[in-house]
Amino acid sequence: MSRNLTYKQKAFVNEFIESKNATTAAMKVYAVKNRNVAKSIGAENLSKPAIRESIEILLRSTGYDPQSSVKALIENQDIGVGVKATASDSIRASELLLKMSGKFVEKHQSISMNFNIDSLNNEELHKLKKEYDKLLSEV
Repeated sequence: MSRNLTYKQKAFVNEFIESKNATTAAMKVYAVKNRNVAKSIGAENLSKPAIRESIEILLRSTGYDPQSSVKALIENQDIGVGVKATASDSIRASELLLKMSGKFVEKHQSISMNFNIDSLNNEELHKLKKEYDKLLSEV
């Protein structure tokens, strides 16, 4: 584990490995009761290279290899013998593997706009619609 981590960051890494959930780890380690605050702390911690590196080192020391895990998931999905997993189970497993290896990126984006269009003429409305369509195409 990285020497640059604080005591709580080291505890977060260990708890994350055990729970496989950054929010749960943050709630336990940082004594946070609000899930939104814990989610923010967890996301911030997972964005730090030293913490991600420590998680990866610890996972590898326990024998975890993301490539072989993904390969096994794909083989089980293709073969399907003795596996009673739905597609959502496979997707969730893949998501957990990627999260644990620090390679899962969750993107949330929202745009909120409030304005009065009653005073706009047709030309201004068309210009506004073009800009709106451009914004939507970038998302």
